[in-house]
Amino acid sequence: MHRLKKHPNIKILMYHRLLDELPENGSDEHFTLVNEFRKQLKMIDDFGFTPITFADYQLYLEGQLELPQKPIVITFDDGYLDTFEMAVPILLELGMRAVIFVLGNRNIRRAYWDESDTTAAAPLMSDSQLRELKSLGFEIGAHSMNHIALADLPDEELEFEISASKKTIEDVLGEPVISISYPYGSIDNRVLSVTSRAGFVFGCGVYTGPPVFGDNRFDFRRLAVREHIGSTRFLLRLLTPYQYVEWAYSAVRRFRPLRIRRNLQSEL
Repeated sequence: MHRLKKHPNIKILMYHRLLDELPENGSDEHFTLVNEFRKQLKMIDDFGFTPITFADYQLYLEGQLELPQKPIVITFDDGYLDTFEMAVPILLELGMRAVIFVLGNRNIRRAYWDESDTTAAAPLMSDSQLRELKSLGFEIGAHSMNHIALADLPDEELEFEISASKKTIEDVLGEPVISISYPYGSIDNRVLSVTSRAGFVFGCGVYTGPPVFGDNRFDFRRLAVREHIGSTRFLLRLLTPYQYVEWAYSAVRRFRPLRIRRNLQSEL
């Protein structure tokens, strides 16, 4: 048996949709413009980062693969068709790969959670497109069955959303699925426990995980990349310990109400 190696310092970027131009309503921040995405990938390359997948990281931990000097993980949530049509060609052009999290319920064809009018909702990738991505070296992970906030579910539904998503996507791909991202970053201890029992190796949240990569392999903290951040803010995420800033901010927000309650109690 191989001795497990230590955890390197790896940042994980989180993307959602890619668009050619700003949406008319301008209300959805969960997108990146194509030209900005290309610039961001160029910055990743110019500063010497090499995108890897979680499968690569697992091989590294098992002593079967050496990681590049500056590894980074690029992830996409939801499995939008525009990820396949717009993001993937640019990634391939630059010799990069990514991890794409998709729904286990393959009957869901559009992102109903984005629009009240489902006919206007963004289309999602097909099974054949997922298999094509797999053949190109991209990693396909799970994103639950039905894009539901997992921490809000009763135990039986929670088990189904996580376990069934793994099995159905494995049936599509014909290979194990080792990673999952949690819709809306909705996590509690039950979610993490079910994720482990279901056989996943890694799980991705957003703002809940520890700032140190690998301290909780079922709740990797990711850095959200959205339209409004621009080049300067993107570089801050890429080149500085920005995940510690977000972690500290989240800790302060959690602590502040408790402190206020204690102060009020002391005055009564």
